[in-house]
Amino acid sequence: MKILRCTAAAVVIFALAFTAFYGKTKIAESGVSALPAEYKGILTLWHIDTFEGGVGSRKQFLMSMSRDFEKRNTGVLVMATEHTVNSAKQAFNEGKRPDLISFGVGADVKDMRPLDIDLPAYGGVYGGVTYAVPWARGGYCVIENPDYVGNKKEKPPIIVSQGEYTNPLLAFLLSGKSETDFEILSPMDAYVKFVSGKVRYLLGTQRDINRLYTRGMDFVSSPLNGYNDLYQYIAITSVDPVKAEYCQKFVKFILSDDIQKNLHKIGMYSCYYRVEYGEPDMAAMQNAESGYFISAFSSAELIRDLQAKSRSAAAGNTGELTEIKKLIVS
Repeated sequence: MKILRCTAAAVVIFALAFTAFYGKTKIAESGVSALPAEYKGILTLWHIDTFEGGVGSRKQFLMSMSRDFEKRNTGVLVMATEHTVNSAKQAFNEGKRPDLISFGVGADVKDMRPLDIDLPAYGGVYGGVTYAVPWARGGYCVIENPDYVGNKKEKPPIIVSQGEYTNPLLAFLLSGKSETDFEILSPMDAYVKFVSGKVRYLLGTQRDINRLYTRGMDFVSSPLNGYNDLYQYIAITSVDPVKAEYCQKFVKFILSDDIQKNLHKIGMYSCYYRVEYGEPDMAAMQNAESGYFISAFSSAELIRDLQAKSRSAAAGNTGELTEIKKLIVS
């Protein structure tokens, strides 16, 4: 028995020594901490859609990328919540605010912190300071139905897919194209009318291209590069200085090439890196860099005014384009 006790003791001593010296080294090499992680906090992220994406959910994409961020920043959690423009405004009015906010033009976000980012902001600069940067973008295009068999003697109107905060007509006009006969419909109504075969042309976005791929319908698309307001921005609104530092890290993480090149998962594009697409129409859309865009902080009232001016310009009032260019960014 004495021999067994001595043997057991020797085994325990060897195991402790092995763990303390060799095991400690291997754990460090693996990148796994031997100590409990220090809790640092939860970053709240609000996501607001103001335009149609490509496929799937931008919020779900952010949540998936957030899990990767959490793995690289032990003790930090990111909690994403989806909002509409109105629900976000109401929450702000009630004194609630997130640490991070993902939004499109029309959301009218205020009280943002400056970003420590050395990248083009595409409308996210105010007073020479960058407050928001786009982490994803879409684009406008003219889509033709090659099988259209309507009355050749009558010229059908171009169907325009316009959302509450988007301006496809301005993209059309600033791309050097002219047309006076338009029918403006909501995105889904415009798509349905186009696929019904009643019209030849649809002025749409990357969302329509992805829908047509899914449907298996033949089409020809031409990207527009005159103007784009289909940018999904990210900004920091945290009032906590420690959290704000982690928010800066999160923004840089979302803008890193590893994350940006994954935007094909939601059928969208990066402003900074090439996203690989096998489909020629999606690849062509990526190459269309727009000459004009709108400030990320534009109000809904300004957007409605620009939509009205664009309709007037499309109807032949060319002087409106001069006025419009004073209100947007080149």
